[in-house]
Amino acid sequence: MGPSIVIEKLEFQRDEGWQVQYFRGLVTFLVGHSGAGKSTALEALLYALGLTTAKIMPTVAACHQVRLTFRVAGTRWQATRSGSNPRGRVSLRNLDDDAEVEHSLPVKSTKAGEVTAGAFAQDLLGLPAASRGATRLSLDSYYNTVLALRQNTIASAFLGGGKDEERILVLEAILGLWDTGLAGLEKNAAEAESRFKGAKAELAAYKKVLAKGGISDPDQVRSAFEQKQREHAHAAEAWQKTDAALKAAVGEHGRLIALHKAADDDRRKAGKQATAAHGKLQLATAEHARAEGALGELLDPPAEDCTRCGQLLPEREPGLCRQCGQACQDGTGHRERKIATARAKMERLRLKLRHLEEALAAATTAADAAEDVAAAALKDRDLYDQDQLQPARIAAQQAEKLAHGLSREAARLKEWLDSSDYLAKQQIVIDAAKAEMEKAQDGRDVALAAHAVRRKEVVGRWTELFLVRLQQINPSVETAYIDPADFTIRVKEHNDPDKIFADCSVMGSPKVVINVAALLSLRDLGRTDPGVRVPPLLIIDSPLADLGAVDRATGDRLIDALINVASDTSSDGYACQVIAATNDPLPRSYPDVREIRVATTQRFFDHAPHGAA
Repeated sequence: MGPSIVIEKLEFQRDEGWQVQYFRGLVTFLVGHSGAGKSTALEALLYALGLTTAKIMPTVAACHQVRLTFRVAGTRWQATRSGSNPRGRVSLRNLDDDAEVEHSLPVKSTKAGEVTAGAFAQDLLGLPAASRGATRLSLDSYYNTVLALRQNTIASAFLGGGKDEERILVLEAILGLWDTGLAGLEKNAAEAESRFKGAKAELAAYKKVLAKGGISDPDQVRSAFEQKQREHAHAAEAWQKTDAALKAAVGEHGRLIALHKAADDDRRKAGKQATAAHGKLQLATAEHARAEGALGELLDPPAEDCTRCGQLLPEREPGLCRQCGQACQDGTGHRERKIATARAKMERLRLKLRHLEEALAAATTAADAAEDVAAAALKDRDLYDQDQLQPARIAAQQAEKLAHGLSREAARLKEWLDSSDYLAKQQIVIDAAKAEMEKAQDGRDVALAAHAVRRKEVVGRWTELFLVRLQQINPSVETAYIDPADFTIRVKEHNDPDKIFADCSVMGSPKVVINVAALLSLRDLGRTDPGVRVPPLLIIDSPLADLGAVDRATGDRLIDALINVASDTSSDGYACQVIAATNDPLPRSYPDVREIRVATTQRFFDHAPHGAA
């Protein structure tokens, strides 16, 4: 039996508060009608350990954190995981050792050698990290096979209904039948066989060429080798020339790229200068227009009206104000001075405007010329790339490929020429590989024979206990058989032919009984065989599925079997904790069995008692 594991409580944080559900005792039944949330609770039970196949129900996703407190071999642990972010890290803490550092582990590893939360929990429970080919066991593998039976598979699939390769490897690991030494012997035998076949294939290829007359005459082989060497020398020389031409073309292409870059920089600079000159000309044109308007007003002043009554002012003698009739302070020369100043300003702005027009014309001409130079440089670069560089690169690649191919052919001819006794030497290699293969296979076969004896013994004892559990739940069962190779089962009832699991029907109820009996008998076997590492924890979602409508007595006996396996402890004190869900209350009162009633008005999560943070 594996180390004891007992679930103590499941806590979940919503908003700022924590709620808690306790699992006191070794047997707990969640009782409530369909839709009351029993499956949600059971799916979330081991979610905090880092499972990746657990269904994240909306109720669980609404929790900020989910926290599980449990004991493994007497040591209390606490696992905390985000409900809303299943990819977040998992915190695992040893509650009995304050000196031990808290472990913050990922759900999925992102780099080599990184330990995941599931792998940490798997090691904590003593579950082997077995592998075979592409199949690698994780905590989810064990959970879906021997730790839990889900509602959607309990009455339809053998155990968890996963892939056959994974199920077989899980049961081998649990039964102590997965042997790293044997796996190494099988690998060595496979590799030795591969080497033997490879040596034989090389000899066969040589003989095939020999049969065609390609290497029947050593002089012919020598002549072919020398010819191939000459061809290779010419090809290598051609490759060197094409490679030199390619390097020169790359250099010239780089020069053209640099020229285009410089021309493009000049183009952008000239464009900016032309834009700046155009802006200055616009400003100067506007300023000249304003000066011209001011001069026009001075030369032809507009009619003036009285500021009080708005009537046209009378004409006055020169030097007198048209409104009040008094002599103006500046005299008659004031207007002439303003006109002269305005004319001088306009002339200065006219000259400035002409210079700016000339500068804009020059900048525009320079920008157009730079644009032409940049376009020509770009065209030269692209044409050189198309007409010179790419053909040179293709020629160099083809020459290199030809030279390498001729080199390989010359090397093979040289090998055949040097190995005039190739057949004898290769036969020695084959004989050595065959002896190595046979030795590896003998070692593997001896180990497999011993393993087969152990496998039959273990599966035989499991079969006996399986039959006992089947008959405890369904007395009409006459015989049962578990195949040692792939652990498939056959069951025969009185006056009925024996059936494999897939053939058992009647609304799925026989399949429920078989699945439950298989897991119970595994734990019975673990109590008597120290090599069996089955975890003493069993989570079953609706074991009475399709039983009540067919045979209430069978359902009652199944409940008795679940309670029985939890109360039966091994010599070292291990007992199996059972957490299950049923639609109806238990048929009678059982000592040390706790029922958690759930309903739409008393849900497992929504209406759980509040606990301490």
